Amino acid sequence: MTATLDASPRFRWDRLTSASALGYCLLAAGLSVGVVLKELRGQFGMNGVVTALHSSTFGVALLCMGLLGVRLVNRIGRRAAVGLTALAITSGVTLFCLGPIWPVTLAGTAIAGAGGALLVLVMPGVISDHHGPHRAAAFAATNGVAGIVGVLFSLAIGAALSAGWSWRPVYLGITAMVTLALVAVGHPVTIPAAENTGGYNLRPLRDARIRRPWSFVITAVLADFAVGVWSVTYLGEVGGASSGAAPVLAASFALTMFASRLLLPSIVLLFGARTIAVSFIGTGLGALVMVLGPNSLVQTVGLAIIGFAAGPLYPLTVDRFYAEVGDQLDSVTLGGYCSLASGVAVTLGPLALGVLSDLVGLRWALLAVPAVCLVGAVTQRHRSMDGH
Repeated sequence: MTATLDASPRFRWDRLTSASALGYCLLAAGLSVGVVLKELRGQFGMNGVVTALHSSTFGVALLCMGLLGVRLVNRIGRRAAVGLTALAITSGVTLFCLGPIWPVTLAGTAIAGAGGALLVLVMPGVISDHHGPHRAAAFAATNGVAGIVGVLFSLAIGAALSAGWSWRPVYLGITAMVTLALVAVGHPVTIPAAENTGGYNLRPLRDARIRRPWSFVITAVLADFAVGVWSVTYLGEVGGASSGAAPVLAASFALTMFASRLLLPSIVLLFGARTIAVSFIGTGLGALVMVLGPNSLVQTVGLAIIGFAAGPLYPLTVDRFYAEVGDQLDSVTLGGYCSLASGVAVTLGPLALGVLSDLVGLRWALLAVPAVCLVGAVTQRHRSMDGH
């Protein structure tokens, strides 16, 4: 097994790790707009592109953070950056929930997206500096806990819609609880200081040894993020699920992703250096089940397969990136590059599905996911054969 796939479970759940997990839970709150996009799509008459923009604002924010965020973190420090993250996500979600027209809800997702992007920039470096060689398991565990919040959003909002209630108080209430928990747990924590190189730029990406593992992060996020965003809308519009049932069924995505990330050490032990390639293959097969499934129940099975198979992709590709280039770049710069990679995927993925859905319908638009997974699997297969 290569060092980049070391998913040893021997990392400690201390207060900082718990605060990191709660940070990702707040990020999940900011990104759970997909649960209610079907409702907004019907209420405001949004087309596929406008619908997708509500999630792509996060991607644009990630791109901006990848370009400018390192300088911000170097100026204000990690602790202030995490506080700014909580403020932006909570404010953005509030605006999103209270917005009477789609330009206002879009502005809310943009603010929440900016906060989430700052978290994506800062948190991997914090976890890597704190947990060292056990960062893969820590990445997976802290990200995996956020899946609980994703499931909670889906179930609670689905129940509210089934009862004929508004989703807005539910969304706001869960976000507020996560924010309060993060403040209570994280306020006394000392966050490890980052090395300030003062020379952040993108020139190192010209080096193929850095650009190659960086591109794997892009492919990993492309494979699962757009599906998560469109899942509720897909199950409703293609599968025929009701407004109340679609969010509940879509919870299978977050639930199985949570399970696979908790089981990551065992999965890596089973597949070794082939883990990432196998994950891509499983994700693509799950997407095919969703495309070919005749109803929402079969499509939910496909969605669950995607969640479980894609679960290891992000933590393992980020870990591989840190392991392969960590001796050349400081942890804040690495976080900036990860933010940039995620931004490329988060911007293009949901938007591409939105454009394709307007052209060929949402069912067939989802075929873009197996195509991305095929590229990812072939690339990783060659790396495994080379022994990297």
